[in-house]
Amino acid sequence: MALLIITFFITSYTFGFGLPKLISAEELKKNLNREDIVILEFGNVQSYLMDGHIPGAILTEKEEWRIFNEFNQSLVKKPIKEYEKMLSEKGISNDKHVIIYYKGNNLNEILGAVYAYWIFHLLGHEKVSILDEGWRAWISKNYPIDYDETEAEPAKFKAKYVEYKEVNWRYVYENIGRIPILDGRPVSHYFGITKFPSAKKYGHIPCSVPLPWEWWIKKDERLNLLYIDFPEYVDAFLTNMGIGREDEVILFCFGGTGSAFLYTIMDIKGYKKMRVYDASKREWEHLNLPLVKYVWESFDSCIKK
Repeated sequence: MALLIITFFITSYTFGFGLPKLISAEELKKNLNREDIVILEFGNVQSYLMDGHIPGAILTEKEEWRIFNEFNQSLVKKPIKEYEKMLSEKGISNDKHVIIYYKGNNLNEILGAVYAYWIFHLLGHEKVSILDEGWRAWISKNYPIDYDETEAEPAKFKAKYVEYKEVNWRYVYENIGRIPILDGRPVSHYFGITKFPSAKKYGHIPCSVPLPWEWWIKKDERLNLLYIDFPEYVDAFLTNMGIGREDEVILFCFGGTGSAFLYTIMDIKGYKKMRVYDASKREWEHLNLPLVKYVWESFDSCIKK
């Protein structure tokens, strides 16, 4: 009986304990050989093979996670069944813990990583972590690097879609002035004096407040790699805006990945009710919905009592 208890304890400790949502390179290295984790690298084939990758990591790219929607002229999430097929082929089952990291050669790799983080939550799979500072953190520690392609063992992933994790344009429109909206675009885009080249209109959704995710992207000049510097001021900002950890918040950007960036940051900080508007401004302006310019707004002055 004693041996059985000891065996159960060791098995539970080895495969049952959780990993932090924001995992350090040191913590990942300690758990590198666990059989219940799958590591995903957001990069490209050349970097994956030539620069190497974390041992056991499976390559993916942002383009694998999105499709073009003709109706709203936007890149948005894939159908649920396609994610189930893709994740199963990458060796991810419902009992696996997924660790995501980005190479940092370009911004797309970072945006792909945070978008995937949100997608996993949308699919009902919250056993997912993101590597703090990405590939930069791993190689800065001189940790092991592999140069061979990892062969994924096919698995079975079944989604449990969490509708609450996203919203559509109608929900956003009907709740202007009722639910806080955070705009992750650059402040000059929010204010309406600049825009992304592919944008057709200037300005922001009425009653929204800017929280630019681009502020959190840093560059290691020595390694020539981008990385996320997770902001310490988010709690203070949201508190000043009157937003608590249990409050519903709509997340908006230009094309969805920025909304997912805000979601990732807020989830790691312990916020519970973020809702991503995936199509965001691409769809909003395509539908000719209201935008305002040249004004800084706050929830205190805008939210309807």
